[in-house]
Amino acid sequence: MKKRIKIDSALLSIIIIFTGVLYVFKGLYWQSIVVDNVKDCFGLILILKGSFLRMSGRGHKKAHSKRSESLVTSGPYTLTRNPMYLGSFLLGCGFVLLVWPLWLLPVFAWLFYVRFNKQMIKEEEFLTKSFGETYKTYCRKVPRLFPKISKMLKAKTREIFNFDEMFSTKESRNLWTWPLLAFVLESLQEILIFGGTDLVRTLLLFIVTFCVHLCAFTL
Repeated sequence: MKKRIKIDSALLSIIIIFTGVLYVFKGLYWQSIVVDNVKDCFGLILILKGSFLRMSGRGHKKAHSKRSESLVTSGPYTLTRNPMYLGSFLLGCGFVLLVWPLWLLPVFAWLFYVRFNKQMIKEEEFLTKSFGETYKTYCRKVPRLFPKISKMLKAKTREIFNFDEMFSTKESRNLWTWPLLAFVLESLQEILIFGGTDLVRTLLLFIVTFCVHLCAFTL
């Protein structure tokens, strides 16, 4: 665990430094505030979806397997075997759309694969030893990371995202902290890239996107 924390902390430091370097080279970004706003909307949606998925994954596991004594295959685990990792991937993609040039999205995807693929494989080996054929059957039915489109279309939102479970862990704090960080970084980016920012416009953009996304979960 300590090794993972050190690695992730080092990667985060590198990403922050890299982001600062990117801001120096303004030509790497689209010089259009309209394009930037579109990217911001999609970025925030991915950040919210990633946050919701992580909250759902952790909360559902806590409610159905507190000490990993049983294999959880319901809730978000019906779509993906690793909702927490998928949530992290969506979060990362969201921040890339907000503060990095669009063409760096595949680079982030590759870095994510390099960082977490081996970790997922190790966890799968542990679960195979713990649950045997039950887990193997589950693996044949549910993909490791990215859900099947057919299952996503059939899935019922309220079965995947149980609000009582979602807000039962500390992960729920990130529903506010990640969008807040996104707002700060986006405002900073506009100041450095476009020479100024309209905080009210950016805030309204974030609030509208946030509300629309939340409303989608109540339907």
